[in-house]
Amino acid sequence: MKKVAILILVVVVLLVAYGVNSLFNSSSNNSMSTSVSKSNITMYFTGDVMLGRNVESVLASGQNVFANVDEMFKNSDGAVINLEDPMTTSSTPYKSTIPLKANPAYAHVLKDNNIIVACLANNHIMDYGDTGLNDTISALKASGINYTGAGNNVDQSSKPVYLNIKDRKMAILNYMDNTTFTGFSASEMAAATSSSAGYAPADPNLIKKDIDEAKKNSDMVIVVFHYGNEYSTQPNTYQVTLSHACIDDGADMVIGSHPHVIQTIETYNGKPIFYSLGNFVFDMSNSATHESLMVEMDLNNNTANIKVHPMVLVNYMPQLMNNASSTQLLENLKNESPVNMTITGGEGVISFPIE
Repeated sequence: MKKVAILILVVVVLLVAYGVNSLFNSSSNNSMSTSVSKSNITMYFTGDVMLGRNVESVLASGQNVFANVDEMFKNSDGAVINLEDPMTTSSTPYKSTIPLKANPAYAHVLKDNNIIVACLANNHIMDYGDTGLNDTISALKASGINYTGAGNNVDQSSKPVYLNIKDRKMAILNYMDNTTFTGFSASEMAAATSSSAGYAPADPNLIKKDIDEAKKNSDMVIVVFHYGNEYSTQPNTYQVTLSHACIDDGADMVIGSHPHVIQTIETYNGKPIFYSLGNFVFDMSNSATHESLMVEMDLNNNTANIKVHPMVLVNYMPQLMNNASSTQLLENLKNESPVNMTITGGEGVISFPIE
């Protein structure tokens, strides 16, 4: 009888152990096999958009300078641009060399074409001082357009735009590197400080702090820079250092502008860096500034598929290159770039996981 009792006790212990083990294994397997499904979204990123000078005359005639891409933008979840001029009627420039401005009445053109974020950290946003900056911010707010990269102090200027699109939350950060503009005084090209207005400076410590904070509050972090040497097709050392640091700190993609021409692309630790997309809407006469890139970002669950669209400016306005020209440009770019990109149908494709 005693032996039977012991045998029954052993069987019970084994059954309990098996059940507990099965429970843990089942929980573990479910945890590993369950992936959170995310909504698909599509966004576009462009280089420099300048709505003044000759472009303003096009707008005044009633033309839409985004006409050749408006369907793409409108059928997406929004576009992000670098706005390369203050929107102001001020007649008092603070910069003596090539001050730019556009009429704030045309801010609605951005909204009409589903441009949802204007990046302001650039070498022209303070061309008309605090007045020009405040007029720009007022015009963008009135049109319902998000902005980042400039403000009344450094905290405001470096504050990210958080985009809540469907069930995703994205952070857009924007900075300008002024190391290539040493010939301008602080009053002509003012970086924001703790107590004064200006653009968000590309200070590595500030950027790291902002990325760390943005990662806590979003699913994806994208850093937009205004940096590099004008008309150079290669990034300088500081561009590379800044961009690598952003990826190391957790950014998912880096977008650059300012040189007015296309620079090389890099995939660093699996993430894309576009050192310069070139001009998108601009009236520069140099033919080298008439080619640019438009980045399409398609998010599908936990994968980002980046499509690189070569563009050509015709009468200051961007339009897609034909297939043959696109393929040739992308092939040349790939040969010069440390990038993992496939080329098909006149588009470059870069894919990476969203962690």
